[in-house]
Amino acid sequence: MNTLLYSLQCLIVLGVPPLFGWILLRRIFREANWLALAPGAVVAGLVALMALVNELRFFWEMRIAVWTAYKLLLAFTLALVFTKLPQAPRLRLPGCVSRPWKFLLVMAGACGAGFYYGIPAFKGYLNDAWWYHYPAAVQIQNVELFPLKHVFALDDIHYYHQGPDILAACWSFLLELPVPTAWALNIVILAPCAFLLAFALIARLSRNYWAALLAATLLVGGGNLRWLLFFTGQFPGSNGALQVFNSQTVQGLLQLTFTPSHILGIPSALVVLLLFRHFSARPSYRMGAILGLILGAITLVAEWYFLPLAAGIAMVMAHRVWRNRSIAGRWQAGRAAVAILPVLVAIGWGSFNNTYLSGLLGHFWMRPVGVEESAAVRQITTELADPRSFPASSLDQILDNRAVYKPVWAAPNMVPLRLNLAHFGQVPSWEAAASTEGSFIPILGTQFLMEACPVLLVGIPFGLWLAWRRRTPSVLLLAWLAAFSALPPIVLDWGYRSTDFLRFFTASYSYAALFLGWLAGDLLCRPALRSRLFGGALAASALVTPFGLGLVGLMPGTINRVKAIANSAQSLSQASTPSGAATAAEETRAQAFEKLAVTVGDFLFPLTQGRDRVIVVVPPDQIPPVKFFPEWMKMATLSRILIPVGWHWQDSSYSFYYRNAVTKLDPRAITSLDAKWVILSNLFQRELPAEVALALADGTRFAPAARFREGPYYMTIYKVRP
Repeated sequence: MNTLLYSLQCLIVLGVPPLFGWILLRRIFREANWLALAPGAVVAGLVALMALVNELRFFWEMRIAVWTAYKLLLAFTLALVFTKLPQAPRLRLPGCVSRPWKFLLVMAGACGAGFYYGIPAFKGYLNDAWWYHYPAAVQIQNVELFPLKHVFALDDIHYYHQGPDILAACWSFLLELPVPTAWALNIVILAPCAFLLAFALIARLSRNYWAALLAATLLVGGGNLRWLLFFTGQFPGSNGALQVFNSQTVQGLLQLTFTPSHILGIPSALVVLLLFRHFSARPSYRMGAILGLILGAITLVAEWYFLPLAAGIAMVMAHRVWRNRSIAGRWQAGRAAVAILPVLVAIGWGSFNNTYLSGLLGHFWMRPVGVEESAAVRQITTELADPRSFPASSLDQILDNRAVYKPVWAAPNMVPLRLNLAHFGQVPSWEAAASTEGSFIPILGTQFLMEACPVLLVGIPFGLWLAWRRRTPSVLLLAWLAAFSALPPIVLDWGYRSTDFLRFFTASYSYAALFLGWLAGDLLCRPALRSRLFGGALAASALVTPFGLGLVGLMPGTINRVKAIANSAQSLSQASTPSGAATAAEETRAQAFEKLAVTVGDFLFPLTQGRDRVIVVVPPDQIPPVKFFPEWMKMATLSRILIPVGWHWQDSSYSFYYRNAVTKLDPRAITSLDAKWVILSNLFQRELPAEVALALADGTRFAPAARFREGPYYMTIYKVRP
């Protein structure tokens, strides 16, 4: 019976969002293409679920919010079914998919994308998700109400694109899955959707089967010319092969499918492009509003997809209204209002989402309880003889008297962008990312040109040429996206976070890959042998990387080795050196760490419900701020507990308090961090600091709660006495 009920729950959880998306696309946009409708319904439904849960979590806790979101989706579905709307056309396949073997080949490509990325994902390789997205997904489930707090500084309101983390949190919460499995489920669902949506879009624009098939393939698995480095003989073995294929600046979905923002961002952008074609052909208030809501929800996924999309739609529709103005020279007010409606709705909704885009405004309508202020409040209340005598209304007065703790408002770091004059002619590289030691490479250098060719350097010019020749709204918008998205990393600078601009390159790469596939497919269909050879060479040069990575991935131990590199925040170049090679003892320790961390979570989570903070006693060199994230931060996810860490890229009050708490269990520091538990383990250091041992001996401050062992390793938990 339990299996039957769980199966029914899975059917509801995984079936309601696509059902809503299906009815929405059929009834409002009258979509008739099977290959656009099926994946579009999945993506549109997931975007709607993500957006609803995000809004409802500001008012309700997780269980109420997520099930209310499902009820609303079902209610909206029924409302659309019984609303009188124009009849949708009969369902059909694209005209270029004229034979069964062509349809089967497309479905094989979609399934291949799911297996290609799904197998590594379910085996635990999830790129950088350990370091932010896992703790965020855990916090989304466990925090009482939104807004979220920064996973590295739990007293700071966080402005980020947490949409993919909301989806993973929903799967984990509703289906009782571990967070890593929930992330893998996202990947195995969305990778095939990206393939099918890309095929449907280019098939609709080019009416060429092979162009659409190659475009979809290059979108999800396109590479570059870095494979030419094999001929230098400097990269032996499987680690060397991975190092060659690992692009440091221009990265496509082949490398970043395991990055949450991209695996949801690309399918969402493709859905907007497909729906925009319907809207531009027959604009209406109904379609404009829905398109704006979907576009605005992308602010929760990635700014580098939203900003070019919103700007492109605004310009294309403004140009359309200008060309269709009345003979008397007056604007047609109705058409103008409908044309700009999607962008207005998207900006209006996106401004209220708690993301980078609303970070500046959010400081005015959300009271930012910063590290200094929250620490001061905790210290003041504990110093009072009777905390109940401390009225909330007197908080501002007490903080005014303690000016040293009063935070000073300043614009977020992401606002004051500047031109890239200090590194003119260069772009940032992922090498030394997330630190103040970011590296830059010249755009005319060999490394950048090899990574940009052939997709960017061929796809973008071909897209601009097509836009000039055809001048249809969809082609104009797609060409704009490919060209404009490549500019921010080249012309703008964002200080130590400049590497974040490289995500715009991934967006540009994805759109340009569609044009490159279009060009290669068009050349392959021409009668001239020279044209066919050139088209085949273009496609083959970009497909060497996925085939090479597939072969390397089949080697024994490759996935485990890559997972270990990602989980320890090492680079491939570090792992290729003898000192970076994993030993059997390190692998045993890593396995013990995961087992003990889960066991600790089984003990703590029912008591804390994930809302009490934990101090982990670690060696001084692992205390923030650090260049890379230490391994023990994974405990925040595996154990579903909150570990106050501090900013990893700069000194702060938070890291100051945490350092004092870890090195000597200072009472004032523990009070400031609001920590309730202390965890000791020889996984992190063999000898306990003298001041920590002395503090733990004080039974009035700490009480032993539990001890767990896995081979030679142990973890001991202490409860902080009030």
